[in-house]
Amino acid sequence: MIADDTPDIVELLKDILESRGHQVAAVTDGVQMIEKAKSWRPHLIIADLMMPGAYGSAAYKSLQDDPTTAKIPVIFLTAVPEHQARRVVPDAPNTKLMFKPIMPAPLLAAVQSMLPPAPAS
Repeated sequence: MIADDTPDIVELLKDILESRGHQVAAVTDGVQMIEKAKSWRPHLIIADLMMPGAYGSAAYKSLQDDPTTAKIPVIFLTAVPEHQARRVVPDAPNTKLMFKPIMPAPLLAAVQSMLPPAPAS
């Protein structure tokens, strides 16, 4: 799932992820991020750190308080300076912080590292 209030970034991320076979849903603010995560239960969320409604970090905290969404990993994207971002992004095993502008190869590597392993066939 992508949570970002910038349409161009959402489209770019969707194109990158869908080209690799991922199913993608997109929302435009933190409140929608919480609601969609609870109903859709994505394997991963890529969230802008600063969005209307609720910042990505606040939405993440809300998801952590719910047992049904607490284990969903989140990649936070931001354009704010690293020292500011590190103050609000939790240092947790299921989070990763990346900076805009985002390049496809590092994003895909981060997505792969955060997704749960595919079930054996």
